Amino acid sequence: MKTTSYLRRLLCLAFVLAWTQGAQASTVFWSSVFQDNLFDSSGNALDPTYSFEIGTFGAFTPTYQNVDQWQANWHVIDRAFDPDSNGWNSTDQFFVGTVGFNTDGTSDSPDANPVDVFTQGEVVYLWAYNSKSIVPSSEWALLTDGTTLGNSGDPWIIPDPADTLGSYNWNLSDASTAVIGGANNVQGPGTYTATPGVFSLQTAVVPEPGSVLLLMAAAAAHLTRRARRLSRMSQF
Repeated sequence: MKTTSYLRRLLCLAFVLAWTQGAQASTVFWSSVFQDNLFDSSGNALDPTYSFEIGTFGAFTPTYQNVDQWQANWHVIDRAFDPDSNGWNSTDQFFVGTVGFNTDGTSDSPDANPVDVFTQGEVVYLWAYNSKSIVPSSEWALLTDGTTLGNSGDPWIIPDPADTLGSYNWNLSDASTAVIGGANNVQGPGTYTATPGVFSLQTAVVPEPGSVLLLMAAAAAHLTRRARRLSRMSQF
């Protein structure tokens, strides 16, 4: 009898622990507005081939120069894609998603890796793309909320996993920093052939790693020549 009672207690404890680790914590609503201004590098409205993901990079810092490393370091929280039932409506030009964080720091989205644990305070990014492959036809925008002053929603950071009652809004209208592409009428790094008068998001042509290195080398050479010229001028 003692053995049976002890096993029952262990089973109950295991059940409670399993339930706690998978328990729903906070909820995040993320979206653009209805009939938003979402464009590619040529100024065309984004089509059904595009997807939108929110996620984090952990300790990795994404830059325009290391685009080839983004996918390996990317942790998806949630994804919106065509058709409309999956969160992306290209006809009416809006995307929308709802995702819950569990108390163990994981995302309850079917598009998230169940082993990815998100840490409170991590910076959240929005990645818009038609393909994650780095080929000439690929276009990306990687945006975040770098300035929270005047936000219509909440800062784009991972909430406290212990907050089981909170709900947060991450709005595209609050995006203020573009690693590639453009956000809210400001074009960031990238190649464009058109500049829309008004836009909430604009993708840019993804640079191939080799071309980025060539640009960096050219810039370094230019700075070296300039420094030498200034040095010679200072000798006179």
